[in-house]
Amino acid sequence: MWRIEQALERIVGVSPAFIRLPYRNYNNLVREVAKQRNQSVIMWDLNTGDSLGAGVAQSEKVYAVAKNPRNILALNHETYSGTTETIVSYAIKLLQRKGYRLVTVAECPGGLAPYQWTAPPQTSDPSWTC
Repeated sequence: MWRIEQALERIVGVSPAFIRLPYRNYNNLVREVAKQRNQSVIMWDLNTGDSLGAGVAQSEKVYAVAKNPRNILALNHETYSGTTETIVSYAIKLLQRKGYRLVTVAECPGGLAPYQWTAPPQTSDPSWTC
């Protein structure tokens, strides 16, 4: 967890206020650590299936058959080409047509700040490794 945060702090200049846990996998210890780090745990409730190999048509169908819950927090992976170019555009249009008001995660819990702090990005040095 801290390596991702360190990369965000160095490269982008932000310290995230939220954490999305992989595979929705967590326990009370994870919650406590997030709390100590002043981070809110965010859980998705609509999985497009792209991480398991679902294609664009399959992922679009997940949005189309959603039963119009009050809120949707979808899980999409921007590392897959079809997600950003096609699925997100499709989802935005569909959800707006269904009457959803699209907001950032930070706006969901009541207007929390998306970052704990921001600063100018740092200059890369030899200590930066992946």
